[in-house]
Amino acid sequence: MKSIEFLQHYRDNKQYYLPMIDHEKKHWSKSNDLGDINIGWDCGAIGRRPYFLECWVGEGITMITFFISTIGIEDYTTEDIEKMLIGAGLYSKKEGYRSAKVVPVVDSNNNEFFSVNIVVGLEDEDAVIDGAIIYPFRQLNELNGYIQ
Repeated sequence: MKSIEFLQHYRDNKQYYLPMIDHEKKHWSKSNDLGDINIGWDCGAIGRRPYFLECWVGEGITMITFFISTIGIEDYTTEDIEKMLIGAGLYSKKEGYRSAKVVPVVDSNNNEFFSVNIVVGLEDEDAVIDGAIIYPFRQLNELNGYIQ
């Protein structure tokens, strides 16, 4: 199921899933207040646990950030979270991979998530992960009724 289809399914069936971060409903501009460039997004679920992925570039570094609910995995280590994401086939490590940085965040609905920041690659260097699927934010903005 593609991201747009999953998001529509999730919105119609929230009772079957843990929370998804509220970023799925926001308007995405080409860049943020810090000057980072917003590249794209993805979403889906690992079982009943939705994830929302953002891809962005800041200071010559391309990053992906996964947001996943902390419910039931509050004590997971960075290694545990990486194993879960990699085991679900969301990305794979390549030579030069740097361990993810994981911090807890709370969204506007007062739900807690792990923000899992992963370096994709540095400017003028090969990517250090494979597999992350990225869709343009334009699609998400259109779904959410934002005019481009």
